[in-house]
Amino acid sequence: MALGLRAERGPSVATLHRAMRCLDHEAFERVLGQWFAEQGLEPDEALAIDGKTLRGIHGEEIPGVHLVAAYAHQTRVVLAQVETVGMGHELAGVQAVLEALPERLLSGRIVMGDALLATRALCQQIEQKGGTISLS
Repeated sequence: MALGLRAERGPSVATLHRAMRCLDHEAFERVLGQWFAEQGLEPDEALAIDGKTLRGIHGEEIPGVHLVAAYAHQTRVVLAQVETVGMGHELAGVQAVLEALPERLLSGRIVMGDALLATRALCQQIEQKGGTISLS
């Protein structure tokens, strides 16, 4: 009852909505990604970094967003994700994702990406954290 919730009844949808609205989403995603990684990321598992545009709903009422994420295919986990202004700004998103990933998650791993990752700065950033780049 410390949070004001009784064991026999969970929080209502409205309560969950208010809690999520006030949440620091970036911090939550970072902690959640780290927790997922600690739950069973294979030692030799490769990571993929890529951007995707999610479409909006109701026309322009709720527009889509462009996200860049680091994804572990075998365990099916997004380890880090950032929103970017659009496709033309993916490089900054990739840099932010790499900064958000702790060195222990990149060390000894292959990091896969498309031609966008083929910049000296990004390759050096990956190698400085102990990763190896693989471009497709």
